[in-house]
Amino acid sequence: MIRVFQFDGDEAFREEVAAYFSRLDGFSYQGWDCSADLEHVLLMDKPQIILLDFNCQPQGGMAALKRIRTSLRAEETKVIMISQTPPGERLLAQAAELGADYFLLRPVDLVVLEKRIKQLLRPLTELPLREATYKQVYDVCVAYFERMGIPPHYKGYRYLIEGIWLAAVHPEWLNSVTQNLYPAIGQRFAVSGAQVERAMRYALEAAWEKGNVDQLYQIFPYVSENKGKPTNSEFISKMAHLVALAVETQG
Repeated sequence: MIRVFQFDGDEAFREEVAAYFSRLDGFSYQGWDCSADLEHVLLMDKPQIILLDFNCQPQGGMAALKRIRTSLRAEETKVIMISQTPPGERLLAQAAELGADYFLLRPVDLVVLEKRIKQLLRPLTELPLREATYKQVYDVCVAYFERMGIPPHYKGYRYLIEGIWLAAVHPEWLNSVTQNLYPAIGQRFAVSGAQVERAMRYALEAAWEKGNVDQLYQIFPYVSENKGKPTNSEFISKMAHLVALAVETQG
């Protein structure tokens, strides 16, 4: 059962969403006005999905998002922010950095909302990445890497793409990158697993130092200020998931 919580000041919209999810099997829905006691509600149960009004009053959507993320881990609960007006790139980047997983602009197509919820909650092993061709994986990676600003002349650039492709074929290797993934990439490029790990790390460090920071934090919103960037395995796992969704959309 997918538990959906909604915090939104528009009662008519909440009723519309409630009516839609009440007709679906496998969903339970509860909605509250933005003035509800957020901490008290989240103590009641842990939802898998929270629909949050971008302009949630009186505290504001960003403040509400911060409070949600102090209570619920990103792995447990996905947050979809919904706005009546385009919030702009800066606010979107801020929301992503604070832990938002997805953004929708009203009027919301509830069929699309249902589909996005299911996509966000599907584990990588259930996504159709095994059937993807190398070219599909390569093209999606290149598009994302260009947006993020990963330098294409770095060796780690090629190693990361190869790692994402191998994660498509062997998703279980994401749990054993040192034992399986790095050596397999190294064999492909005639280098050691240690060289693969180091080159990937250099490429990611270069991206986080010189790349498109707004895009990076939109794609990796849970990177803390202290850590500064995702680990190699975190990056590959996230990218494999994004590639899978892109391939599914193309299909």
